[in-house]
Amino acid sequence: MPIYNYQAFDGEGTLHKGTKDATSESEVRQFLRSKDLFAKEIRTSRFTSVKVSGINKSGKFKLPHFSFQKGISSKVLTQFTRQLEVLLDATIPYDKAFQLIIPQTEDSGFQSILSDIRGRVIEGGSLAGAMEMHPQVFPAMYVSMVRSGENAGNLGTIMSRLADYYEEQERLRSKIKGALVYPAFMMFFGLAVVIFMVTTIVPKITRIFESQAAALPLPTRILMGVSDFVVNHWFLLLLAVAAILIGITKFLRSKRGLELQDQLEMKLPLLSGLRIKVMVARYCQTLGTLLKSGVDLKTSLEISRHVVVNRLFISKLDQLIIDVNNKGIPLSAAMARIDYFPEYVRHVVSIGEEAARVDELLEKVAVRMQEEVNTLLEALTSLLQPVLILILGGAVGFIALAVLLPMLNMSQILQ
Repeated sequence: MPIYNYQAFDGEGTLHKGTKDATSESEVRQFLRSKDLFAKEIRTSRFTSVKVSGINKSGKFKLPHFSFQKGISSKVLTQFTRQLEVLLDATIPYDKAFQLIIPQTEDSGFQSILSDIRGRVIEGGSLAGAMEMHPQVFPAMYVSMVRSGENAGNLGTIMSRLADYYEEQERLRSKIKGALVYPAFMMFFGLAVVIFMVTTIVPKITRIFESQAAALPLPTRILMGVSDFVVNHWFLLLLAVAAILIGITKFLRSKRGLELQDQLEMKLPLLSGLRIKVMVARYCQTLGTLLKSGVDLKTSLEISRHVVVNRLFISKLDQLIIDVNNKGIPLSAAMARIDYFPEYVRHVVSIGEEAARVDELLEKVAVRMQEEVNTLLEALTSLLQPVLILILGGAVGFIALAVLLPMLNMSQILQ
């Protein structure tokens, strides 16, 4: 059932805008007539844009405008999940809950998707089945947990766990992004200062040395050459930089480039430790959340592997799935065969298997891992700041040295 955006005039000529969840355009017109409004334009935010007349001023029919929603932000999905949880806890039926949520959703594309889901549920379909029709918005994990909640009759609890899960993932992403803001600013600001000095300050100063008969020091000659090239051939420099960036981008998107990224991600000092901890934390939290929501172990393992993006790690998880599902090896023993899982994670999972509390202990492991990620992020950020200062200081120091050396030579000659 699509959502229609309308514009209509009242009897005094005032323009009114709004949205209406309806099965067809005629139903929207009936709604407007009941409000003593005269339709100017009616659009469906789901697929097409429809004028009331269907004909433009030139007398030609307008082609429908198609727009497709590739996905939504995790914040929008988390907000929807939390809203649905509250309404379901209040024993409000699915269709009524969606009817209340849809007008509060600012994303028009997501509004259309929710409207379609509501229509499918009204027609007798399951909520999980309706969500499964929109995989670009609702991941397999989300759909599996909703299906489990529908079967067990505890969908409100499941939605609460989903909302907690996405909020925790969003907090982790925000911390990682926040840790990178200051280093990125330092890099940008330092590069801007160096470019300004090379293109503006250095040419004015080096004019003094051009008339000097004595040979200039090597740092000065290098600086003058760089400054001359940047000032007089900046267009070629931009083309070269653009060509290099395009080449690197194409390589990184190739099969060999992706393999190299995965290898570097798992082998670079310090960064590999951070990346592995992030992936292990995400995997354990996802697996624990699915198991706690009543999803069977086989399905949970299949779904959880998708939250890991490194192909080397995924290949190890594929072997883990075979060991657990086909060979009957315990989860902790299968994890022990993968070096990426810390020893205490395997130990905790082993205890959870003995006490039948794997789901609960996996979530606790995820919390522990996220704390380690936060600590490691702070350490890396603290280490990165002096490194950037040294690099920028070295660049500025080289420029200062290249400028001062000829001046010192001139002063010695005058003496």
